[in-house]
Amino acid sequence: MTDAKPGDRLFEIALYLVTCAPLSVEEPVIYGSFRLIEGASRLIDAMAEMPGIERDDFLERQREAIDRNKSKMVGDTERYQAWLTELAVEFASEAVRRNRGGG
Repeated sequence: MTDAKPGDRLFEIALYLVTCAPLSVEEPVIYGSFRLIEGASRLIDAMAEMPGIERDDFLERQREAIDRNKSKMVGDTERYQAWLTELAVEFASEAVRRNRGGG
């Protein structure tokens, strides 16, 4: 087994996203949103392990929320869709805050 390099996690995430792309044209639409959210969780997780990247409290909280809520896709589609909207609003609000120099 080889030693992992810093870029290996990013490759794994890119691999996940690229191999999900063909599935998204064949599966129910809602699965695509799940795969995107899973990709975001994996990316945030990988960032925590990368040298030179500071820990981001907002992203860590959102990764925890993603991991806690993504399973709603299976049993409660309405709550899942409402949560996705809330998540998008939270990210947009954070982007505004950061663009205004708030972190």
